[in-house]
Amino acid sequence: MTTVGSARATCTACRQRTAVAKGLCLRCYKRARAGRPIDDTELERYGQPDGYGHYGILDDDGTSVLCHECGRRYRSLGAHVSRAHGMSAAEYKTTHGLSRSRSLAATALRETFSQHASARVGSAGWRRFETARDPQAAAHARTFPPAPAQTRRSQATQSVTNGKASRKVVVRTCPGCGAQWCPLPGGYARKTCRALECIRALASRATRDHARRHAVTIRPLTDHERHQLRTLTGSALKDLVTRLKNDDGFMQRNLAAAVGISEAGLSRFLSGHRVPSTDRPRPTASTRAAKPADASGRV
Repeated sequence: MTTVGSARATCTACRQRTAVAKGLCLRCYKRARAGRPIDDTELERYGQPDGYGHYGILDDDGTSVLCHECGRRYRSLGAHVSRAHGMSAAEYKTTHGLSRSRSLAATALRETFSQHASARVGSAGWRRFETARDPQAAAHARTFPPAPAQTRRSQATQSVTNGKASRKVVVRTCPGCGAQWCPLPGGYARKTCRALECIRALASRATRDHARRHAVTIRPLTDHERHQLRTLTGSALKDLVTRLKNDDGFMQRNLAAAVGISEAGLSRFLSGHRVPSTDRPRPTASTRAAKPADASGRV
């Protein structure tokens, strides 16, 4: 890589373009990384006389560009080379070593096009376009037609092969139906096949396991606690149930049975919803026996 005063460093291979990495220009650097020779004929021709110009260089003085074929200057060469020389723009670029992304228009013309395009944004015509456009129709227009059946089958086979290569060496079995699968790396570690029956079976088994684990460690409710669960109401009952659940580890279904309501009703009560059976004392066995019966014999 060579430098002259404050000038930019030039490529050590082609001696023409500005160096960007390891003393090479971008084109030579890409060729070196791809294993292609960087001292081929094309690079040797770069900057050499080519027709009326130089190979790989578009002579742009700001207002016009030079045609390599005839030596005349035009604001843009796209239409000129097609009419006068029978060449497309892509063929012209390939013949004279220009990049496929290089515009054949002069700098002043490109700036004029850019200004006109920016001026159209927000104009009356632009607002009419925004009103009339249909994004959904445009999305459908970009949608590719479905692939043939044979192609879809081959793609599915290839997807299975690619998936097996990236899967963990772990096989999971559904506790409900016995189906087996391999979890993908970084995916959701599901425990069932996601069928509703299997999910319910897993939840039921987890509840039974939890009950068996806590059957030995959890003490039984005392008579005083049972009496409080039957007689307390409102916030006092809520505080007692919360303490027994969190501090002593009692299961909610056992506490609901002691309170005298369903487990779902106790959940609604704890979440702040008003449950009528917790707003007043629940009847006990003695109060039910003491209540007189009506004429039909019902209590």
